[in-house]
Amino acid sequence: MSLPPLSPRGATVLKALIEAYLQEGEPIGSRLLAKRHPEALSSATIRNVLSDLEDEQLVSQPHTSAGRIPTERAWRYYVERWVQGSVPTPELAQLLSPALEGVDLDPEAWIRHATRTLSEVMEGVLLALPARLSRSRMVRLEFIPLPPRRVVAIWVGSLGEVEHRVLDNLWGFGEADLMELGNFATEHYTGLTLPELQAQLLSALRSGTDAGEQLRARLATLAHRMEAGEAAEPQIVVAGLNRLGAFPEFEDGTRFRALIAAFEEHGRLARLLNAFAEQGAQDVRLLLGSENPIVPDLGLSTAVRTVNLGHAGFVTFAWVGPLRADYGRVLGGLRWWGDEVTRRQG
Repeated sequence: MSLPPLSPRGATVLKALIEAYLQEGEPIGSRLLAKRHPEALSSATIRNVLSDLEDEQLVSQPHTSAGRIPTERAWRYYVERWVQGSVPTPELAQLLSPALEGVDLDPEAWIRHATRTLSEVMEGVLLALPARLSRSRMVRLEFIPLPPRRVVAIWVGSLGEVEHRVLDNLWGFGEADLMELGNFATEHYTGLTLPELQAQLLSALRSGTDAGEQLRARLATLAHRMEAGEAAEPQIVVAGLNRLGAFPEFEDGTRFRALIAAFEEHGRLARLLNAFAEQGAQDVRLLLGSENPIVPDLGLSTAVRTVNLGHAGFVTFAWVGPLRADYGRVLGGLRWWGDEVTRRQG
C-alpha cells in the first residue's frame, strides 16, 4: 500500500485524530481535535486539514454530521511512521513473562497456555498453529491410498513433526505406485522442505536427462497437490474469542456472526497462519483490514509471529483484533515475547 507524503501539519492532525479515536472509540470532531492538537489551531483550520486528509483517503466521515475516523490506510501510515519500532514497557514484559515458561516440559500444553496468556494480556483473539510443510524438512514421505479415489500423504519432518494431506487421486495411482513414489522421494530428497522438493523436481524434469523422469513427474504432481491439500485436522488453538463481543466495532449482530463463523473454519485460519509463517519468523507481520487474504472484509487487524521451539519445531501465533488497536503494545509485545522464546530455546 503506497502512502502519501503529508505536510507536517497534516501529519500532526492525523496523529492527534488517531490517538483521540483510540481513546474515545467514536468519530472525532474538529473541536476535540483543536483541544488535543499540540499547536494552537482553530476549528476552521482543523476542518480544512481534515478535508485534505479525506481527499488522501486517510480519514472518512461515517455520517454527514459526525466527526472523522481513520481509514485502513491511515492505520498503516500510523504504524509505519510512529509505532513500528515500539518496545514493550517493563510492566507489559512482566505480564507476558508467564507465557515464556514450560515449553521444555510439554510443548503442546505450553502452546495452549501461551495462547491464553497472550489473549488476556493483549486483549484480542489469539491463534496458534504448529509448523507446517513450508518450513519442515523431510525425513520420510509416504503415500497411502484412501478409497474410493483419494490419497493420504504423510510427511515426517526432521524435528519429529508429522503432517497429513488428503489429496484427490485424479491419476488412479495404485498402492504399489504410491509406495514406489514415497520410497523414491525419501531416497532422493531427504532434508528438503516441500518448496525445495518442488523446485528440484521441476529442475530435473526441465533437463530431461534423468533416468527417473517418469517417477519425478508423478511425484511433482503429488507434491504440487500437497501444498494446497487438505490437512487431516488443522491443529489450530484459539483463545479469547469471547473478547470480540466487547469491542464496539462488532456490536452489529450480522457482522459479529460473520466473524464467529470465520473463526470456526480452522482450515481457513490454518491457511492464513501458514501463508505468513515465514515472514513472521523474521519479525511481526502486521495485516490491516483488506491485507488479510482470508477475511478481507471484516475490518480486522492481524499480527503474526513465528517462534522457534528448538527440538519441538516452530509455532506460528497470530493476534487478531479490530483496526482500532494499541499497536505499540501489540507489535512491541509480540516482538519481544517471540525473541525471548527463540533465545531461550537456543
